[in-house]
Amino acid sequence: MAYNGIYTSRGSNYGGSTRGSRGSSNYRSTTTRDPTLPPDRDLMEGLGRDVVRALSKPSVDSKGDPVKPEDVQYLGSYNWVEEVQPTIIVPGSPPEWRNRPFPYRVRYDTGVRFVDQNGFRMAGESCLLPLFRAVDIVSEDNADTTIDWSAVDIVTDRNGLRKLMRWLQYSGADSGEPLKEFRIDLQLGGKKTVLMHRWEKRTREIATPPRSGCGINFERESTSPAKGCERSTGHHRIVQYDFDGLKMVVRFEVDACLPQSSATTTRTNKSQQASTRTTSGTSTDIDSLTDIMSSLNVASTTSASPPSEAADITVIRAGTQVPQSSIVELTTRSEKYIDEFSWAEQYPQLLLSYTPHLFLAAHDRGTFERMIEHKLGSEELRNIENNARIQRSFRQLAATLRTVQELVKDHGQRGRLTLVCQPDGTLKVYERTSQQGLLADSELERFGV
Repeated sequence: MAYNGIYTSRGSNYGGSTRGSRGSSNYRSTTTRDPTLPPDRDLMEGLGRDVVRALSKPSVDSKGDPVKPEDVQYLGSYNWVEEVQPTIIVPGSPPEWRNRPFPYRVRYDTGVRFVDQNGFRMAGESCLLPLFRAVDIVSEDNADTTIDWSAVDIVTDRNGLRKLMRWLQYSGADSGEPLKEFRIDLQLGGKKTVLMHRWEKRTREIATPPRSGCGINFERESTSPAKGCERSTGHHRIVQYDFDGLKMVVRFEVDACLPQSSATTTRTNKSQQASTRTTSGTSTDIDSLTDIMSSLNVASTTSASPPSEAADITVIRAGTQVPQSSIVELTTRSEKYIDEFSWAEQYPQLLLSYTPHLFLAAHDRGTFERMIEHKLGSEELRNIENNARIQRSFRQLAATLRTVQELVKDHGQRGRLTLVCQPDGTLKVYERTSQQGLLADSELERFGV
């Protein structure tokens, strides 16, 4: 969920429909279309006709220790703000959980919301670029935040991993829920790093009540923006971890964090300075910063500034680095369907970003009266982690990523491959003729040759 008026693709549901996750490929979009929004893109645009390879679900050994992220390390973070020029706050901060006493009522979600804010803001440029900007800046501030990019196997959004997990868990048309088609563009960095570029048919859509639910407004009514991030339209966090032997760098959106005391807040060093800079390294003074901040306006839920065609990203230094242990995922369900909560869908979302807290809030027609807290590492979630079906999917995910990595390596630095999943469950690899959305050569230098 995004905070402060510009919405993401997360929403709770009434009437028993499943509340989709932020940017999730199974989100049930509304049928009402805003005529000002562009039409959906063609899933096959810019792709060749011939199939390079059809991927099958790998066979894996069910024995051994559970597969999960190991050695999780924070690398960077940022908040988007509403500006024509792509503008991020680094390190930024998630909104803080207010711990409001129940009950309280929340309105249905309405207006334009993001399916993929990074894709919208970057307007055809690489949606991974803000990830690298944030990591570079945080590494300047933190002596202990370093990364050898040439050693990384996969750079991706959590969204891409979840889409692959759904493909792996899909058991055919008789399983009930149809598999939503998806596409992931691939690029090689250095000798082995696979860059997985998120691709969506639409980067924004319309929230139409009552189907849209009230999950976004629940977040807004239950959290407070962090100091320096009052104009945020969404907080993104980047972590690295080991996943069954693969070195992963994963970006994901954060709903909220637990309030931080001065004793536990990670130091921000230069991040608290009132300075703004672009990717070229130029800076503006405090007056310029004030002008920029006063011009930001995200109060409207019906529009967002058209993105710039320039690849430069303006960086505002503000916010606070928060520890991984304070990150919270918020989700809502109708009280009538709280017992139908799907851990098969929700648990991978938590684990693949190592989000330690899940707050599940139950409502009756928008009136929230209780919340159930879940925590990674608890006995309840360890039982889910050890579930044979979920563990098989995690092992298959690691095996699939290795297969994709070998394919991308075989096609070399100038090879352009794309994964396309169809509703029937087939996952195929195509060559891509378009160069749109790729990381520039100057950025690829970080991966070596």
